[in-house]
Amino acid sequence: MLPEFGHMFLIAGVTLSCVVAFLGGISWNVAPSWFFSHFTPLLDRAVLFIFTLILFSICFLGIAFYLDDFSVLYVAQHSNSALPTPFKIAAVWGGHEGSFLFILWALCAWAALLALRGKPLPCGFKSVSLLILCALIALLGLYCLWLSNPFLRQIPAPFEGRDLNPMLQDIGLILHPPLLYLGYIGFAMPFSFAVASLITQSPPSQWVFYSRLWTGPAWGCLSGGIALGSWWAYKELGWGGWWFWDPVENASLLPWLSATALLHCQIATQRNALINWTLLLSLFTFSLTLLGTFIVRSGVLTSVHAFAAAPSRTQGLLGILALVSFGSLWLFAFKAPALLKEETQQISVKNPVFFFLCGSALLVCMTFVVFIGTFYPLFYASFGKGTLSVGAPYFNALFAPLALAVALLAGVATLRDKMPPARMILCALGLSLASALLTFSFSERYKGDFSFVVMGCLFVCFYLVVGAFCGGLKKQKAPMILGHLGLACVIMSAAVLSQYSDEISVRMQEEDAVTLGPYQITHLKKRWHIGPNYSAEQVPFSVLKKEGALKELVAEKRHYTVRNTQMSEAGIAQDGFSDIYVTLGTKLDRQTHAVRVQFKPLIGLLWTGGGLMMLSGLLITTHATKRFHQNKKKRRKTGC
Repeated sequence: MLPEFGHMFLIAGVTLSCVVAFLGGISWNVAPSWFFSHFTPLLDRAVLFIFTLILFSICFLGIAFYLDDFSVLYVAQHSNSALPTPFKIAAVWGGHEGSFLFILWALCAWAALLALRGKPLPCGFKSVSLLILCALIALLGLYCLWLSNPFLRQIPAPFEGRDLNPMLQDIGLILHPPLLYLGYIGFAMPFSFAVASLITQSPPSQWVFYSRLWTGPAWGCLSGGIALGSWWAYKELGWGGWWFWDPVENASLLPWLSATALLHCQIATQRNALINWTLLLSLFTFSLTLLGTFIVRSGVLTSVHAFAAAPSRTQGLLGILALVSFGSLWLFAFKAPALLKEETQQISVKNPVFFFLCGSALLVCMTFVVFIGTFYPLFYASFGKGTLSVGAPYFNALFAPLALAVALLAGVATLRDKMPPARMILCALGLSLASALLTFSFSERYKGDFSFVVMGCLFVCFYLVVGAFCGGLKKQKAPMILGHLGLACVIMSAAVLSQYSDEISVRMQEEDAVTLGPYQITHLKKRWHIGPNYSAEQVPFSVLKKEGALKELVAEKRHYTVRNTQMSEAGIAQDGFSDIYVTLGTKLDRQTHAVRVQFKPLIGLLWTGGGLMMLSGLLITTHATKRFHQNKKKRRKTGC
C-alpha cells in the first residue's frame, strides 16, 4: 500500500496546484479586491502544503526502493535486492520517471522558499509570482501523472529487479543529478519574476534585486552540477576526457551561458539599464532548461547520457516547451514596452553598463553557437539530407575564442575603474611576460612545444584574476572574485590539457613497466574482488615519480551479474592538480591486458573552478539576504 500513498500524495499535490493556479488567475483578472483580501493570505500556506504533499510522494517512492518493492514497475526497472542502499535511494532519480518527480519536487521547494522568504516583495507581485510557479507545478505535475508516473504497478511482481544501470552505480549519481536539477528548475524563479513584472507592470526597482537573489543559487547549483557531471564522465566512462560536446552536455551548458549573462544584466538593471535584456534572458534561460529536459528525455538526439525515448513523452515535453516559451514571449511583446520607459541610464563606453551589455552579447553568441552545433544535425536530417555530425572542431573553432573574449572583457571591466590606461598597458605587458615564462615552464616540464595558444589563455587568466583582486578583498566583492577566479581556473586547465596531455597504449602483464613523462608505471600482481552485485578483476599499478614520490592506483574490469554487463573502472593517481589515468582494455591472454596510460596535467583545476563558481552563486544569496535583513523595516510597508 505504501506506493499507493505516494501516488495519492502526488495526485493531491498536483490537483491543489491546479486549483490554486486556476482560482488565483481568475480572481486576479475578475475580482482583484477579492484576490487580495481572501486569496492572497492563503496562497503562502497553499504553496507550502503543495511542497509537503510532493515531498511525501517522493519519500514513499524512496521507501519502495529501500524495501525492494518490485511490484512497482519503476523500482523493478532500476533496482535489485543486491544493490547497495545508497544507490537504491539514488535510483529514485536514476531513471526518467523518478527524476521528473524529483524535478517537480525541486520546483515546489523553490516555490516554498519564495512563500517563506518573499516578504520584501510587493504583495501583489509576490502573489502573482507564486501563481505562475503553481501553474508550472500543475503543468509538470500533470505530465508526471499521465506520461511519467513512477508509481505504476506490475502484476505479477517479479522476484528480482533488473538492477540499476552499472554506469550509474557511482557516487556521481548521488551528487550530480540533484544538484543539476536544482539548478535547472531554479531558473523558474527569475522566469516567474519576469512574467509577474510584465503582468503587474511592476518597475524593476521593486523586484530585480530579489530576482538576482534567486538566480544566484540556481546558477551556483548548475555550475556545481556541470562540474560534477564532467568529473563523473571523466572518472566513469574511461575515455579520459572531461568534455565531449555531447548533446546532453550541451543541454546543461545552454542555460548556464544565458544565466551567466542574466546575472550580469540584473546588476545593470538595478541601475535602471538593460531592462529588456534582463526580462528576455529570464524568459530564455528557463525555456532553455525545458529545452534541455526535452533533449535528454525525448530521444530526438542520440547521447550516452540520454533516457529512453517514448513518442508520447516527446510530444508532451514539446507541448510544455512550446506553451511556456511562446506564451512568455507573446506576453513580452505586448507588455514590455511600457516597462522599458523605466530605463533611464544611457549606455556609453565610459559607463559600466556598456561592459555588461558587451559581455552579455558575447555570452548570447556563445549560446547560439552551442545551440546550432547541437541541433543542426537534427535539422539537416529532417530535410532528408542524410546524417551529419558536428564535433569538437566546430565548437573549438567558434566557442573557445568567444569564451576568451568574455574572460578578457571581464578583466578589463573590473580593472578600468582601478587603473589609468597607462598602468593597464604596463600591467598587460607584465602579464604577457609572466604568461610566456609560465608557458615555457610547462613546455619544459611536460616535454611539449611552446604554445602561443596556451600563452594567450594564460594571459587572459592572469588578467581576469588581477582584475578580480585589484579592488581588494571586500566582502561584497566575494561572489565576483570567486566566480572570476573559478573561470580562470577552468580556462587555464582546459588550455594546458589540450596542449600537454600525453598517453601511451601498451601490452602489460605482471612486473611490466612503462614510462610516461616523469612517471614510471609498473603492473603489480592482479587480484579478484567480490562486490555487493558484481565481481571485479583488479589490477594495481605503482606510480613512481623521478623525484621519488610513490603512489598506487587500481584499474578494474567489473562484471555485473544481473545485467550481464562488463564495465571498466579507471585507476587514477593524483599528483597535485595533475592525474595519471590508467584504463584496462582487451584481455589478450590470462596474464596480459591492453593498457592505456594517460597523463592529465592540471585537470584538478577544472573541478576546483567549478566548485569556486558554485560557491560564488551561493554567496550572492548570502549577501543579498544580509541586505534584506538590513532593509527589512524599510520595506515592511510594501511587503505581504
